[in-house]
Amino acid sequence: SRQEGSRGRYRTIAEEIAARWNLTSPEAPRLLERQFYRANDYDPRTDFLHFHHIPKTGGTSVSDMINATIGALADGHRGILPGSAKSSTFEPKNFYDLTGISQMNRGGVNMEFPYIASYAHTRLRPTHGPNKSDMATFFEEYFALPHNSPKRLRSLAMLREPMNLRASNLAMAMCALNGKVNDFNWRRKREGLEPVCTPEQGLNISRLFDPVVDTAMTKCPHGIERVDRNVKLDRHERILCKRGRTAMDYCRSPTHLLRSNIYKSGMRSMMRGLMGRFTAQQKMDTNDYLSVEKHLQKIGLEFSTEKVEEYTLIDLGGLDPNITHAPYDGLTKNYTSLGNSDGTVANYAEPDFLWFGITERMKESTCLFYYALDVRPLPEIPRMRVMNCPPTSWWTEEHREEVKRKEPADYAVWRAANAILDARVARMREEVRQKL
Repeated sequence: SRQEGSRGRYRTIAEEIAARWNLTSPEAPRLLERQFYRANDYDPRTDFLHFHHIPKTGGTSVSDMINATIGALADGHRGILPGSAKSSTFEPKNFYDLTGISQMNRGGVNMEFPYIASYAHTRLRPTHGPNKSDMATFFEEYFALPHNSPKRLRSLAMLREPMNLRASNLAMAMCALNGKVNDFNWRRKREGLEPVCTPEQGLNISRLFDPVVDTAMTKCPHGIERVDRNVKLDRHERILCKRGRTAMDYCRSPTHLLRSNIYKSGMRSMMRGLMGRFTAQQKMDTNDYLSVEKHLQKIGLEFSTEKVEEYTLIDLGGLDPNITHAPYDGLTKNYTSLGNSDGTVANYAEPDFLWFGITERMKESTCLFYYALDVRPLPEIPRMRVMNCPPTSWWTEEHREEVKRKEPADYAVWRAANAILDARVARMREEVRQKL
């Protein structure tokens, strides 16, 4: 029959996708096949969307896209929750200040609540349990306001290839290297020279960072304790004056970074904030670890890329609306037992992922965004903070392989996410063709 033929074709596509992304779990093809039958049940009347902007994933552009599409669905662009921030945390005080609602006297509120989405660096998960997020606490207060009504919280997210994510964090958040490269190339242009972006072309990041160190040491030749109160120190100068001229050597090259203590203490398992955990066996948002691989061993669980793949395919893939903050057994768990007796979703279920995108696949990601949320596509994709010399320009494939060796969990999430995206694009193309 036609239905059986479709099922066979979907199974074949799922198997091809799993092989393309080198997924090791034997369950991967079956879980990917389920993407072709997953219901698209978004309803702006009953759902509230929160975009957790993980820094350096292209989230500022996505926030602009959300504002220009979902935000425009309400009159006067009021669809975005006040207090949302494209590149900062969500501040409840800003919500109350902007709406004129008093935190101390909410009983007299007499206003409409047309808001259907929010965005910020602030995470939403978990919304229940001992590690409940600040955002979840705010939403409890928000939906309890007079004339407001609770909505189903749902997640939007972006993720980025693990080495690229670290490269962007190093260049922008940690060392401000992009500006130094731009200034260097601006001086070259004035001299009639072509811009350079890679070490092979002549770019020397370490040399560009020397003036930062020299300036700091000039300001504090005897240490930070003896700096004149009239001397102004920026963030980097304060670090160097306090810890010495080699304190920021991790800025000098990817090799310096990957061998540094700053990498060990602050750049391991950077995908932890995406779903709140890597495997079903973890408690959600138990983030008191540096490396999830070592953390799992410490609590008596064996790390395996297969379990990370399976959990990502289920959770990030939006296949299970009953996932809670509590650990469970994974594929063997009877998920419906977590719901109510009538089979509906329990009120302690965590927000599911309605949509996610991948930085390196922005065009496909935005097409899926428009399709999943049924909004009119924008004339062009917003592009914020796109650099002439990308932060990956001075990283090599050898550096990428080293990050892969250090971060098997992050790369397992990355591969599974790309596989989900492939399945969703294939389904979208087929459904669009059927409608033509």
